[in-house]
Amino acid sequence: MSYHKLIYLLLFMIVINISAPIQLTYAAAAPDSSAVISALASNTAPSGTGSLTALLSLLFGKFLGPILNITGNQSPSTAAGNISRTPTKPPASSVPAVQTSGALRGKVIVVDPGHGGSNPGAVANGARESDINLAVSLKLRDQLQKAGATVIMTRQTDSMVAPAGNTNNQDLAARVDIAEANRADLFIAVHANDNENSQIAGAMTFFPSGKSDGLAAAVQSAVVKETNAINKGTSPATFYVLRKPSMPSILIEMGFVSNPAEAARLNDDGYRNQIARGIFTGIVQYLNNR
Repeated sequence: MSYHKLIYLLLFMIVINISAPIQLTYAAAAPDSSAVISALASNTAPSGTGSLTALLSLLFGKFLGPILNITGNQSPSTAAGNISRTPTKPPASSVPAVQTSGALRGKVIVVDPGHGGSNPGAVANGARESDINLAVSLKLRDQLQKAGATVIMTRQTDSMVAPAGNTNNQDLAARVDIAEANRADLFIAVHANDNENSQIAGAMTFFPSGKSDGLAAAVQSAVVKETNAINKGTSPATFYVLRKPSMPSILIEMGFVSNPAEAARLNDDGYRNQIARGIFTGIVQYLNNR
């Protein structure tokens, strides 16, 4: 029998003997050619017949392997349909984190939670302005300190800043005195708003006329972006804590407690985190652009 006829005969015998088992096995994973060759050699020739094993290896490598998708030394993950098991990384956030670039290092920032103690500020819809102001201010303090700023709080409890028995005007003066005594670089007053019209909502930022408009614009923009609050813009004002400090100063009104929906958000800890992050981001952007 010629060499070519022997090859065709062997091919025919192999197809008859293994086609069914291979198809059954392939449903789970592609079989390993070395295992198939060993099995065929042991079933069709006496033990130790190296020439037959070599011939079968040639046939599988050149003919049957590619046709039947019988694989060689592949890992289980690549043999089973070449599917990669490497987990993909989650997409990066579309909103980049603010780059402090050292802008806050060495800066002294006074954070002034409005009202407190016997003066709770605006109260409506289960929300007390003094409590909201303090909660957001403390979160802002933590963020500023982590970025390297020295933060001076005018109050850290539910109390007025001036000693008991002083007037509200004296309390306001005490807040500015703290900023001046510490030679602060910035003065940030944190408030919530109130209006007879319960439909009015939104955040707004005030600044002293003729200065600090850049700081107000940066903080207002960042807070609105962070919270999706209605943007009521920035405006000059003559509040004591704006016109008296010698350093750049702003007063942010975070929202209206008189609006039921906004009062609920202002009472929410997650929303307070967003406000604090917005104020922080605005401060950094302002300092980076000076």
